[in-house]
Amino acid sequence: MSDFYTIPQSVLKDGYAWFKENFDAYLDKKLDDLTFKTIRVSFGIYEQRAPNTYMVRIKTNGGVISPQQLLVLSDLARDYADPKIHVTTRGGVQLHYAKLEDLADIVQKLHKIGLTGRGSGGNTVRNIVGDPLSGIAKDDVFDILAHCNELTTRMLDMKDSYNLPRKYKIAFSSSAADRAHATITDVGYIAKINEKGQRGFSVWIAGGMGAQSRLGFKLYDFLPENEIFLVSQAIKQVFDRTGNRKNKHAARLRFVAKKLGEEELAKLIKEEIESFRKTKGWEVKINPNELVLPKIKAEKLKPKSKAQKLWIDRFVREQKQSGYYYIKIPLQLGDIPHEAARALAQKLIELNIHETTICFTANQNFYLRHLKASDVIALHPIIESFSHQSKKPTIIGDMVACTGAATCQLGITRPRGATLAIEEYLRKKKLNLDKLQGFRINMSGCPNSCGNHATANLGFFGKVLRQGEIVYPAYNVLVGAVIKEGETRFARKIAEVAAFHVPKFVHEVLKTYIEVQPRFKTFEAWVDSEGEAIIVDIAKKYVEVPSFEKDKNPFFDYSSNEMFSLKGRGTGECSAGMYDLIEADKKALNEAINVAIESNFANADLSLIRLLACRMLLVAKGEDARDEAGVIKAFKRLYIDSGLIESKYTPLLNLDSKALESAKTSKDSKVRDSIVQLGRDVIALYATMDNSLKFAKEKEAAINASIESSKDDSNGATSQVVAKKSSHVERSETSKKDSKPDKTKDLRGVKCPMNFVKTKVELSSMQNGEILEILLDNGEPIENVPGSVKGEGHEILSQIQKDNFWQVLIRKNA
Repeated sequence: MSDFYTIPQSVLKDGYAWFKENFDAYLDKKLDDLTFKTIRVSFGIYEQRAPNTYMVRIKTNGGVISPQQLLVLSDLARDYADPKIHVTTRGGVQLHYAKLEDLADIVQKLHKIGLTGRGSGGNTVRNIVGDPLSGIAKDDVFDILAHCNELTTRMLDMKDSYNLPRKYKIAFSSSAADRAHATITDVGYIAKINEKGQRGFSVWIAGGMGAQSRLGFKLYDFLPENEIFLVSQAIKQVFDRTGNRKNKHAARLRFVAKKLGEEELAKLIKEEIESFRKTKGWEVKINPNELVLPKIKAEKLKPKSKAQKLWIDRFVREQKQSGYYYIKIPLQLGDIPHEAARALAQKLIELNIHETTICFTANQNFYLRHLKASDVIALHPIIESFSHQSKKPTIIGDMVACTGAATCQLGITRPRGATLAIEEYLRKKKLNLDKLQGFRINMSGCPNSCGNHATANLGFFGKVLRQGEIVYPAYNVLVGAVIKEGETRFARKIAEVAAFHVPKFVHEVLKTYIEVQPRFKTFEAWVDSEGEAIIVDIAKKYVEVPSFEKDKNPFFDYSSNEMFSLKGRGTGECSAGMYDLIEADKKALNEAINVAIESNFANADLSLIRLLACRMLLVAKGEDARDEAGVIKAFKRLYIDSGLIESKYTPLLNLDSKALESAKTSKDSKVRDSIVQLGRDVIALYATMDNSLKFAKEKEAAINASIESSKDDSNGATSQVVAKKSSHVERSETSKKDSKPDKTKDLRGVKCPMNFVKTKVELSSMQNGEILEILLDNGEPIENVPGSVKGEGHEILSQIQKDNFWQVLIRKNA
């Protein structure tokens, strides 16, 4: 059996011909953007923010590629893309900034060296993750590389692997240490040997990370190794039938488990397995032989300098095979310059190292494996020439960051720039970071967890904070993840900090932990004992930023020359900014109320409590009042006059600041108590708001109105209902034919995310099938709003550019 997956003819010949035919049609303008997008994405090709540039993602075999393949990849990066190879957080590789006209050539040249991007993007079976220390670690149960290989080959050849409800991820770990994160993926296998000496796996399913992360649950304690395709295919088929195709934000297998329950999902899967078992071809034949390396005399490493000895202590370890070593090579932000990749590949070929020596990892680094002592010393100068992180403590090279807003259309912040700032700040502070071997700092630009922030000791994901009417980049802070079979838990969100202050915050947390480290077995033990409260207190110092007039820097994200905004954000993400604004006011309101209560109103700011209470939910109604008078006026109109908030609070809205200040010390506590209660009522109302921005009271009122309208005279009541239904159907059918709008909203001059909120409010008042016309400005509004509306499940009928604005037609869907 080969050490690498085999690209089946269905991909190599038929798949490429299909891609090339459509690629040529697109270049000739005979194919529309959307159709070509669905084709290229299934080949791992994604459009980047820079016009006419693309990212090409490539499948590896459990993270493993050969030196010969690395050699060709280095040439492709040089000739067709940004001249570097990028390692992903699933052990795959990417080429960035490829040009449209070169895409077909890249795909073909990858196929010639046994690599493909087929299934590396879209709603497909994605790159299978393997344990990077499989076959070499001292806790290794058995080598799982052949299993990754066989399953990748099988899944590539299955037609149903390319049109699933959402992406489908598989991982293999070779021990309970779960280095491949099998316990938190769609389907995870952890190597076991049963009491009869048979090889197999425990099987974990329906885990995953994202805005709503979920731990996997155990489907089997032991599954024979020859049944991995049987089980993976059966789960895929159940997922294909039960996954949510309408809402991509709730479409992964973990949402099926949430909807059906673990017991019901397991039942469906096991029934599918038994049905599939009756067919032929499901059995996988795995060579039971372990990786065989030539027997050599064990030699100790002999460093030639103090610097080389320090490097060995940090990054070189013995394999379980006597005389062999492996090297961990940290990469800054997961990038390998093309010339370095070429030099390394040539040296590995020259040294005649085993072809599975290179293994990329989920923390965007890689290992060189199966090395003799002399190989380690010979490779050090080359490694040092491009891996500058190899000269630093391991915590620096182990930092993981997704690209964030720099290239991703969903990114809020730029975590790559933040990690560079963290590294530079820690360098200046001279902490003994070698005490933190294995410590993980992970950063994502949004809640979607591409930077694996939920698996970190100290994790971050991007968010928006506000100072008055100006927004600035920030991060949620998470702590305490554990990844180990039977003990896995995600990091928990405990605080937030301004992006500008992240380096100082990280330094203070690490410094504090190092001081108490001798008392605790792990960072997680410290977090669980006393560390969480300490970290929360530290974070409080780093949330606020100086005013824009005093210091503009906090309002610019790292590695960006533009003032921070949500400009350029893609499909379905405008609402994230809206909720951040609400949450920011909610947090400030709670804090102001707590200060008032705890000080018995001596330190209360009743004007601030009233302002925050009135402003907090205005955005949910599409209102963008700026000054206090405008906020109060809008709140009365939208929330008190509508009955969402009781009218008893109306007199409070008319009090001036002097009256509120005197109320703090008045013998009559009615005013101050009412101000606090107003804040609490607004927070309680927010808790009843659904995804359509409707509150429970509004939905209840609509139901009651419907009931009242049905209490007409029985003569003609039925016909009235039928007439209403018929009218709605006719309106929907007419809309489909001529796309005439039922309603128009001019949003020119309205900024993001308020334009999206106003669109959402308008749609919430319309019937299913009706058409809304909105007018949007060029730039950020047209770039963001249509995609976000589509992400909510509505249909974009057209986007037509006028003189200096856009006309967008939207059909409402339930």
